[in-house]
Parts: sequence; structure tokens; C-alpha cells
Amino acid sequence: MVMLKGKLDNIIMSDDYVITTGDLKIEATECLGVTMFKHMKKHKDNVAQIDAQTGEKDTYNDLLRRSVRTALHMADKNITRDHIVTLCTHNHMNCVVPYIATQFLGARIASIDPSFSPQEMTHLLKQVQPKILFVIPQSAATIEKILQDISLDSEIVVFGTSTKHTEFSHFVRPHEKEEEFQPVEVENLKDTAAVYFSSGTTGLPKGICINHYSFVNQLVNAMHTENPDYDYMMQQAQRVSFPLTTLGYTSLYWISAGAMLLTSILSGYCRLVCPNFDAKEVWNLIHKYKPVLLTLTAIQAMEMLDEGRPRDVDVKSILSVIVIGSGIPTEYALKLKEQLPDADLSRGYGQTEVCGPLALFRANDRLHRPLMQKPEKIDSVGLPVAGVSYKVVDIDTEKNLGPHQRGELRIKSKFIMNGYFNADSSESFDEDGWLKTGDIVYYDEDCCFYVVDRIKEAFKYQGWFIAPLVLENELLKHPAVKLAVVIGVPKDDGYHPMGLVVVREGFDVSEEEIEKFVEERVPERQRLRAGVKFIKSVPMTVTGKVKRREIRQMVLEGRCE
Repeated sequence: MVMLKGKLDNIIMSDDYVITTGDLKIEATECLGVTMFKHMKKHKDNVAQIDAQTGEKDTYNDLLRRSVRTALHMADKNITRDHIVTLCTHNHMNCVVPYIATQFLGARIASIDPSFSPQEMTHLLKQVQPKILFVIPQSAATIEKILQDISLDSEIVVFGTSTKHTEFSHFVRPHEKEEEFQPVEVENLKDTAAVYFSSGTTGLPKGICINHYSFVNQLVNAMHTENPDYDYMMQQAQRVSFPLTTLGYTSLYWISAGAMLLTSILSGYCRLVCPNFDAKEVWNLIHKYKPVLLTLTAIQAMEMLDEGRPRDVDVKSILSVIVIGSGIPTEYALKLKEQLPDADLSRGYGQTEVCGPLALFRANDRLHRPLMQKPEKIDSVGLPVAGVSYKVVDIDTEKNLGPHQRGELRIKSKFIMNGYFNADSSESFDEDGWLKTGDIVYYDEDCCFYVVDRIKEAFKYQGWFIAPLVLENELLKHPAVKLAVVIGVPKDDGYHPMGLVVVREGFDVSEEEIEKFVEERVPERQRLRAGVKFIKSVPMTVTGKVKRREIRQMVLEGRCE
């Protein structure tokens, strides 16, 4: 066995290239609802959230009171731990209340996003069949019709006014039992706490069952610093203002939003609540509210940088920027560091199936920090996390691979999902019980990981693996390219790469010029043999992931424009 340099978090690599990280540094023993309840009481006087548009504030005591009342009114409607509660909402001051209340009852949460099409909503609601739904007014009619179509007799509660459905205001009315309320204690922490859906970039989403143990312990350990750099932490403390505030935009459909909510509750931090992302407005929010943490999808970060930082905007409060959802091109990562020079940049890498990060850098760790500051590690997603074992295997032979060799990441951990909701998950594991992540990765001699692409998105040309993300990053180096997607077009000798490009306004460039630009920068086998096509827009999920299945279908059916 080999102990990695500096004994980084006890990371050990065996002779057969299996990487282990040792036991958890902290192991929580209480369910999600009890954990939330206790920490909200602990931080009761702290500001919990601020409405970015109006400046309205909630303390944790305010938020706890509404959550307790909602839980009690839900219990009066016979909502129990056997039921699923669904949210369909953008971010607002009450959206997290039924989320928290559901956990107080030991029930399960399963959310959908209001931007979804009726077909997408139908697919998800058919799976989970919720007992009650909390929805925004704009989605109420659509949800009502879907429930009728699938013969589901569920109650609809509307955030706002409604003449037809129960209004959410009824759930926050005083309740006679609120002073004596205690959350349900879920004894088996392996019981499902939430059902989150896979991103649906290459197919229809599947419900991923996350248990209480995984949800709480992943975040508790992600927040733990094994080797604190106290001098650096003191420097950081001098830059912040109170309340300590975080800014992010994902809706509660995504596990990242649930993770950010729980992290804030555990830390007593304040969340800045924003219904929608605006590339221009985000700079003003940073200046006005001075957040310490900024969480963005890659697309949001790119749009924000393209908008440009106004000259009079103060960004010194930001200690950390985390880019989630999909990889950000190197050029934009460098721009982020240039525009936010005092912030530490992290590439968030995790999977819903393990309820959180699979690799990360901790800027306040004296062993992590020197690594993340190295220019050659700008594209690294970080070091392995405690409680997870790793191996990278050859996609064809399944042989374990060493440093700098690209293959599929497979993991073992107590954090792994309970399985897919009402579906077989056996194909997600290999014969030795390792979860197949579907990600093509490699790690270097320091055990820093790098994500290359998704296996489902990769394809072969004459036996060579082609990673679309690599070619997309090359396309984005051209000044005229705003967005780029690469797909494989089936031919007799494999799949030929095609570049689909959204051109920036004001640029006069041809498809052939873009193709030639890439050809000069990649190996011969990676040339865009199927050419380049200009398109007006790229269909994406709400977190900025490309809907590749939809794009591929458009191209094959000749509907690409």
C-alpha cells in the first residue's frame, strides 16, 4: 500500500489501485428532521433567509415556527412517514417550509420543478404518487390535470391565493400543539428521507432514494476540516460581514438545494432567496448583500462572466465559489479567478446516488490549499472524501487503472442510495458491489481527481473513445462561440463528432471556420468529422445541463436549427 503525500485525510492507495479514505471523522446518529429541529433552535436568533428582491428577513425562530405549524396541520390531514410530499415551486420565503415540515414528520419529500413540461411532470408524479403537493399558482392547473389523468386523488396546496385549492397560508396558522411539538424520531437511519430524480440529460429521470444517514453524514463530514489552517481562517474572518450569507439559485427539485439548506441550518448561515438567475443582477446582489459563498451552475457562471463585473461592484466578501452541475471550461475558470480574485474556486463534483460530494478541496485545510492553488490543478474537482472507497476501471476490460489513466469511476460507501424508487437498481453496480458512476475520470499522483465526461455521452470512432466535453471546451475557445454541444453521428466506422454551436451576437463567422479552428487544435481522430452546425439555442435542464438525448434526436430527425 502507498500512503499519499502529506497523509492527506488518510488517503491510501493499495497495490491494485483501490483508493480508501478511512473512517468518517464525525458520525451523526439522528435523522434529518431531528437534526434540523435541534439546529434551528440552536441558531434561533440568527437570520435564516433574506428575500433578495424585497429585503424581507426570517430568523431561524420564524422559520421554525412556520415549519412546526405546517407539520402539525399536515399531521391533522393524516400525513405520516408512509407518505410522499411533493413540492413544485421556485425559490421564495416559504418554499422550504413544507420541505422541513415533511422531515419533522418523518415523511419523504420528492419535488418537481415548475419549468418542466406536462409530460415530464406526469412521468415523475406517476412514479412517486404524492399524498399532498405544495405548488406555485402558475403550476396549479397543470398539476390538477395531471392528477386527474393519472387517477391520483392528492391534495393541492397553493403558495398564494386560490379559489379552488387550499392556500398555504392555512398551514402557517397557529396550532394548539405547537409549543409542545417534537419531530418524529426515525430510528432506522437507512430509511428513505427524500427521493431526488436523476438529471434526465440522456433519458427519463429515475427516482433516487436517499436515506437519513447519508443525507446528514455526507454534509457533516464535507463541512469538517481535518487540518485547519488557522492563520488563513483568521484572514478570511476579517473580510466577512454578518449575517454570514450564501447565494445559490437551484430549486428544491435538485439535491444541491436540499444540501445547501441543511448546510445553512447546521452552520446557522443565512440563505439569500432568489426566484430566478439573472446574469446582470447577480453582481448587484453580491455588492448589496455581501455573500461569503456563491454557488452557480457552469452556465450561470459563464453568463455572469460574459455580462462582466460592473466597475463599482465590491466582491471582496466572497470567500468561495462552487460551480456545480457540469464542468466549467478552463478559460471560464480562469476568468472567475480573475473577476473574483479573493475567492477560492471549487468545482463541485458529486452524484445524487451518494447524496453529495465525491471529491472536493477544502480551502481552509493546510494540506488541501497548496494543491488547489497549483495552476496545473485548475481543472481538478478535488481530493477523495472520507467514508468513500474509489477505483477507476478500464471501460472495456474493467481492469483497475493507475494515475493519469482514464476510465470509469466506481465507488463503495455507506452513503450510497437505497436504490431507485420502485425500480431495479442492480445494473448500477458491478459484480463486486461497486457503484458504477458512469463518469469517465482520472486522478493524478496527488490523488486529485479530474472529470473527463459521462460514459453515456462519450462514443467511439474507429475504436477510439471520444469525450464530447473535451471538444466542447475547444469550441468554446473560439471568441465567436457562446455555447457548444458535441454529439456522435452514427457512421459505418463508428460515431463522427458533430459540433452544435450557438454564436455570439455581432460575430460574422462560418461553420467551416469553426470546424477548421478545432481541427488545428485536436488529434486527427478527434476532428469534427460530421461538421459544425449553428443553432439558435441549446435545450437544457433547469440546472444548466444539456439535454443531449433531445439534441441528438433533433439532429438525427433533421430538426436542428
